[in-house]
Amino acid sequence: MDYKYFLAVVDSGSLAAASERLHIAPSAISRQIALLEEGIGVLLFERRPRGMVLTAAGEALAAHALRVRLEEEAIVNSLRTASYTKAHVVQIASTEGLSRYFLPQVMAEFEVTNPAVQFVLSVSTPFDCVKMVRAGETDIGVVFSTAPVTDVRVDYACRSPLCAIMRPDHPLATFGGLSLAALQPYPIAMTRPGTTQRQLFDHVCQMEKLNFTEVLTCNYSGALHEFVRRTTAVALGSLISHESDRDYGLIAVPLIDSRLNRDIQILSMAKRALPPTISLFRDSLIRRLEEVNVPEAMH
Repeated sequence: MDYKYFLAVVDSGSLAAASERLHIAPSAISRQIALLEEGIGVLLFERRPRGMVLTAAGEALAAHALRVRLEEEAIVNSLRTASYTKAHVVQIASTEGLSRYFLPQVMAEFEVTNPAVQFVLSVSTPFDCVKMVRAGETDIGVVFSTAPVTDVRVDYACRSPLCAIMRPDHPLATFGGLSLAALQPYPIAMTRPGTTQRQLFDHVCQMEKLNFTEVLTCNYSGALHEFVRRTTAVALGSLISHESDRDYGLIAVPLIDSRLNRDIQILSMAKRALPPTISLFRDSLIRRLEEVNVPEAMH
């Protein structure tokens, strides 16, 4: 079954926009959609003045049609010669903390044994990463999460507690573990509201009635860490995100409050059969997470 016209309307949201994309008259696309609905026996769209909105049946078919399209593309690519670059493209969506050190290391190791691979890495918020995986815009999502993820497949998850990031000569640097309250005497450099670490921080502060002097707020961890390196301020982060920061002049001290835990999740589209190269890379990510010191691994 050809889902080209159906998916064009799904992606663009209207017959007019799909017409521009496909260079086909809106009436012709409308006829194809009507024939598809007639063949299946259910309405797939609600026709509204400002566009086409999927029904519940339409949403189910859209998820299936998207998987079919991705798997057909993968099969065609695999049938072509090994020199065809697209057959070895791995698209990844990741949050910033995991894209700074962890992902480049795994990608570099994978490239040694798979020299034809080409990576496309998109760094975004957890919400946008999940959205990209669900829509088939990326193959694998690698995110921090504080809640269960719906409508995608969680291929692997492991616990990742927050740490306090500071200079090695900081007064708190010699402690084996710290409560969040122990950080109160020092200024704090924080990510913006909406990030997983900020959500956890704000939640515990509210529960414990803790107040901090927030000296810097930024959506880029590199700037936060450079500021911390030059001051007595403290930042928050995951150990796996900062395993190379010691060489940069920073250390990570674990925070002992169990409420300050996130999950690292490896995501892919639900029910999608991943092409061999992408599947191999996903397995490499999982093995690497199992090797590093991230406790309480969960499958």
